[in-house]
Amino acid sequence: MNDFIAVKTKPCCVCDKYEVWSLDRDAVTKWREGETIQDAFPDMSAGDREILISGTHAACWDKLFPAEEEDDD
Repeated sequence: MNDFIAVKTKPCCVCDKYEVWSLDRDAVTKWREGETIQDAFPDMSAGDREILISGTHAACWDKLFPAEEEDDD
């Protein structure tokens, strides 16, 4: 049986919103005790892991770091 806990993310530095997720207790414990986030949550997308680390949503990340336009030279 999986045991889940509620985890509140940090507020996003762009929109100031946070999220509350239900996550596997063992994975959260491993991450908080120093395991890398990609090892603790191997099935989680990089974008979701970023939300847990910094609170920054994918759309807000794109506002902070817009794609550079390529020159046609």
